[in-house]
Amino acid sequence: MKYILILGRDPSLSMAELDSYFFARKIKFKILRKSDVGLVVEMSSALNFKKIIKELGGVQKIAKVVDDFANLYLGGKGKLKYAISNYTEKDVSGLKDDLKGYFKQEKIKAMLKKSHHKQDYLNPSEAQNVLELVVFDRYVGKTIAIFNPKDHKDRDLKRPSQERLHSISIRLAKILINLSGAKRGDKLLDPFCGIGTILQESLLMGIEVYGVDNKKDRIKASKNNIEWLKKTYSLEPSFKLFLGDATRLSSYVDKVKYVVSEPYMGPFLRKLPTSLEARKTIAQLEPMYNELLKEIKKVKAKRAVIVVPVFLTKSRRNYDLNLDLKGFKVESYFYETPTSKLRRRIMILERR
Repeated sequence: MKYILILGRDPSLSMAELDSYFFARKIKFKILRKSDVGLVVEMSSALNFKKIIKELGGVQKIAKVVDDFANLYLGGKGKLKYAISNYTEKDVSGLKDDLKGYFKQEKIKAMLKKSHHKQDYLNPSEAQNVLELVVFDRYVGKTIAIFNPKDHKDRDLKRPSQERLHSISIRLAKILINLSGAKRGDKLLDPFCGIGTILQESLLMGIEVYGVDNKKDRIKASKNNIEWLKKTYSLEPSFKLFLGDATRLSSYVDKVKYVVSEPYMGPFLRKLPTSLEARKTIAQLEPMYNELLKEIKKVKAKRAVIVVPVFLTKSRRNYDLNLDLKGFKVESYFYETPTSKLRRRIMILERR
């Protein structure tokens, strides 16, 4: 069976997440086509793609490739919204005509839905509750799973404790977890857990979690959020929280398989720093990061995924932290948002 996967705004990061997610679960797949927009994969067995897309952070849509319109729509004869999301530059007027003919033959009242934006495809929020055909490369697929932004919004806004400026996004949290290779039944540690976003998303995947933070109010916030999450989603995996220093991880945990975290990255930046300000922040952060790396070794983590800041200054120069990465095999990706005043380097560390 062939499937089209439409990726998020960071295609290389999304691909790395997919590779790690499938490898950890021993899911075999073959890439037939690939671009910055998406990819076509071939798999020998059907999977629960609605569950998978909820666990991934970098995939927007999954469509099953179709060769004809047989069993395209199995609903009633009432009104139907449909869409053709074209991720190519090809003319799809012929496909539109064929679809109209299919709906007429099946006596289905169908209305074509178009994007509110100047584009030939629906965004995930627009494609909810729509029969959607995805056109990618030379393939046409019927959307079978789609990311629902409302799920993230509800989980973010309804949890009892908030910290807007310093909390990681749910999307990025899921990407980091999946890059680590952690899956159901594994144990994961976040040494800078904050209000618990990484811990919460891990618990939703059936992963047991440990959280460490040096601020009492954040440990309390994390506990409140996790208890709310477990009650709301009827979750079973356990969690442990420690009020303590991330540079002393081995004092709280003897051994853990995975470490995933966005550590403290300096004061919140409302504008680009000067070179002097960037160097001053780096001088404060480097000892903490290097001590953290030592502790990751001490707790015998098989794999760690850590976010490291890269400071872009007013003079348009990049300033990196000087880290001691001896003993690790390192793979790096960048993650940026339109409003962020720093770049996030996502470092995947494997013990040699």
